[in-house]
Amino acid sequence: MPMNRRNWLAASSSMVFAACSRGTSSAISSKSAPASTHSGDSEIPVLLQLASVPGMAIATVTGADIVAEGFGVRRVGGDDKVTGDTVFEAASLSKPVFASIVMQLTAEGVIDLTRPLADYLPLPNPSDDRAKAITATHVLSHSSGWRNWRNNKDTPLTADFPPGSRFSYSGEGYFFLQRVVEKLTGKGLLRLSRERIFEPLGMTSSSYLWRPELDTRLATGHSNRGDPVDSSNARAGKAFAGIAAEMGKPLDSWTADDVERALPKMDAAMPVLPNYMKPNAAASLLTTARDYGTFVRWLMGNGPVHGGRALLDRMAVQRSTINDALGWGSGI
Repeated sequence: MPMNRRNWLAASSSMVFAACSRGTSSAISSKSAPASTHSGDSEIPVLLQLASVPGMAIATVTGADIVAEGFGVRRVGGDDKVTGDTVFEAASLSKPVFASIVMQLTAEGVIDLTRPLADYLPLPNPSDDRAKAITATHVLSHSSGWRNWRNNKDTPLTADFPPGSRFSYSGEGYFFLQRVVEKLTGKGLLRLSRERIFEPLGMTSSSYLWRPELDTRLATGHSNRGDPVDSSNARAGKAFAGIAAEMGKPLDSWTADDVERALPKMDAAMPVLPNYMKPNAAASLLTTARDYGTFVRWLMGNGPVHGGRALLDRMAVQRSTINDALGWGSGI
């Protein structure tokens, strides 16, 4: 079910990441980190109560060391404890992972961040002249002018201001860039993320779409009244697995075009719009605190796998301004 960001904490368990860098060299000692960083913190139960969530996980990244811990339970009324390896729906934490893939493709010359996306793929609304100037940099920095999400198929996707002129958060922009990347590489998001991020970094519990082996560790969201709400990601993944068998095309090879064809078979009443489509570069990541901590460590230039820091340096260049204190780079 679509959800605005204000209601996110009221509708899901939480995953929090504390990144502490003592340097950026991968040669930093990999000695064992303390067994627990927050387990004795008396404030955490209070925070859980204030946020109205049953459980949370914290990954603390210090140099090359990662400590992942869990607090509370995976489901309201249940007994299964959250751990550092509990799988959460990571919402917009999906975006930095996808942005790092785009940066890899940029370094390889596959995509030009400054070239209009309309040069790569027909725009969702060809009559919108402003959108013809939107680039990957605009999308990654939330300055494209496209709105966040549409929930009505009769609403055209229109740039509300000249691209690059100001900040406005847009999931729609990320999903269109996903389509561009899939066209340029000939690979869907599931395969791209697996090959470029999850497998190289050993993030075995991460995916942009539900997998059966994640089910036993999946945290359950809940409504603002405390009622459990089953995962829409799990529902889509289970339905698409059956449809993929009918299509004779494995899910790992699906692109957004395949999802468009499959969505009405899963739920004829659901609008075929990016807000409802999975896998989704903007919002559908399933991951654990430990896995995402591994991704953060890689970006910081620590750990056994090299290359992340160079991407982070490009991602961290400010591209749009929110206010005097905050700005946005490319994906972060």
